[in-house]
Amino acid sequence: MTLDLEALREGWDFEAKLAAGRDGKGTLPDSLWATYSAMANTHGGVVVLGVREEGDGRLAVQGLGNVDKLERDLWNLLANREKVSCNLLDRDRVERQEVQGKTVLVLHIPRADRRQRPVFLNNNPLRCTYVRTHEGDRKASEAKVRRMLADAGDQPRDGEILEHFGFDDLDAESLAAYRNLFRSNAPNHPFLAGDDREMLFQLGGWARDRASGVEGLTLAGLLMFGRQRSILDRLPHFQLDYRHLPPSATPGSPRWLDRVSIDGTWSGNLFDFYRKVIGKLRDGLRLPFLMGSDLFRRDESPQHEALREAMVNALIHADYLASGGVRVFRLSNGFEFHNPGLLRLPAEQIRAGGKSDCRNPSLQQMFQMIGAGEKAGSGFPKILQAWREQHWRAPALEEDTEQEEVCLRLPTISLFPPEVIAEMEQRFPKRLARLDETSRLAIATAILEGRVTNERLQELTDKHPRDITFLLKNLVYANFLVGNNKRRWSSYTVAPAGPASGLVNSQHNEQGSQHKEARSQHNGQSSQHKEPGLPQNKASLPQKDALSVLVEEIRNKKRSTPAKVEAAILALCADAFVPAQELAETLQRGVETLKNHYISKMIRDGRLEARYPEQPTHPHQAYRTKTVQQE
Repeated sequence: MTLDLEALREGWDFEAKLAAGRDGKGTLPDSLWATYSAMANTHGGVVVLGVREEGDGRLAVQGLGNVDKLERDLWNLLANREKVSCNLLDRDRVERQEVQGKTVLVLHIPRADRRQRPVFLNNNPLRCTYVRTHEGDRKASEAKVRRMLADAGDQPRDGEILEHFGFDDLDAESLAAYRNLFRSNAPNHPFLAGDDREMLFQLGGWARDRASGVEGLTLAGLLMFGRQRSILDRLPHFQLDYRHLPPSATPGSPRWLDRVSIDGTWSGNLFDFYRKVIGKLRDGLRLPFLMGSDLFRRDESPQHEALREAMVNALIHADYLASGGVRVFRLSNGFEFHNPGLLRLPAEQIRAGGKSDCRNPSLQQMFQMIGAGEKAGSGFPKILQAWREQHWRAPALEEDTEQEEVCLRLPTISLFPPEVIAEMEQRFPKRLARLDETSRLAIATAILEGRVTNERLQELTDKHPRDITFLLKNLVYANFLVGNNKRRWSSYTVAPAGPASGLVNSQHNEQGSQHKEARSQHNGQSSQHKEPGLPQNKASLPQKDALSVLVEEIRNKKRSTPAKVEAAILALCADAFVPAQELAETLQRGVETLKNHYISKMIRDGRLEARYPEQPTHPHQAYRTKTVQQE
């Protein structure tokens, strides 16, 4: 099968590179290694050697020369620890592929496991560790590298015995309240038999170093039960913040209806923060009570349990040694949970469940003993199931690698709220009915959440990433969405209300109303490929108003001169690949007529190019005006 570069670019963090040496075909480029390190330390990605990305975003396939030598050099350097700290590739992740009759090398670089990060170059982690940003490969700061190194170890982050801290740094009321909750949840638990120090020891809040005999309060004990001043003495950047925001307000808004923060009026520890906030979150669900099998009222719904799980997850997975803090938002249409630190497992694995890798296992145990938090990685699937039961939009788990923060969004709105449907119908009258459900869902998501991505649609549907890629691209061609950025972070926003640039309502014949977005920006073709009456260059292509007139003339006449039809096709395909179906609907001509009498001929004489030239019957085939230098 021919490699689909566009699908790769859309679905992954993608990098096209020419080989070094003569004609860009001979040796591995030096820049490959910074990209390898950056992708491994961020989200993973795909590097294609033998392809150049042009300034306008187009991919130019140049191919490779001695591919055998390039592969040998690659494996030799990956095995050299003086060059790169670890090899993440195997034979299945390095592929030779044919694109446009030329050989390229495709490297599928996975995200490194936390125990492998940082992936660095030249035996120098502090100076030669790279990460991916929207702008490309960037050297990681020393602080970021040190956090990677700390996360790589197997020593629990919250197990540190704190020098010069003791029982006096704990809040007695918090400890007493916890013991009461623990007893209520597990009356006969053996951890409750001893005094507070013994209970703390069993929970991991107090520890003894077997080698040195030193014992004392752990970071977990201080975080869970400490006094505000004592916590800040150890963690100057420690922050806990809950806000109930008014309607239409966003998490960045300075306005709130209710707030809990570290303000000196309460202990400031995790346990009391949880106690203060969980009830406020439960009130935001506004669900009717449930009836148990014994016919007694049961207030705890699966959605309440899921909300508690989300709250606890934010607290136990946070990296309290990083800057920033835990932030919780109650919104008019859902909830958000933000915690510092990156995911320790891939997001896909977290959604699937079955495996846990908690950053603060002692904190996790402390919450489990009072009936809060799940074991063995079952928490997130439980959240997903609870939200599905209510037919709410799927939770979104997002990782911001630049800010080093994880955000869990729990929307309490349906997939297609009535007000969003109304807005979609207002923006795209008549045309909306022609879309399938997934396409409408993509547009609705862009309106509701401000953007839509391939990853987000994977969360909302069972569609394959490749199918989602083409769906989003087609929505851009049809002027339902607008593309933003490239590489892995490709996102789409809803297009402004107005005419379509590609897909046009075939029932609408008002003069020029559906064709204001003329595709006039393209280079002229060689005159030897032109017939009399066809545009000769960029300047002579129909402009916006002229194209509207031309298209309407073709639509309203059963017969038009070939020159006019070809001119319209060239203009409509000038800026993007357009499927034949869309051209047919725009010009009100049969699809096969356009393909057989116009498109095939225009491809042969060099005026059009197919997106998949080696797969003429590709289900997502489309055509674009070919750029050719004028002779």
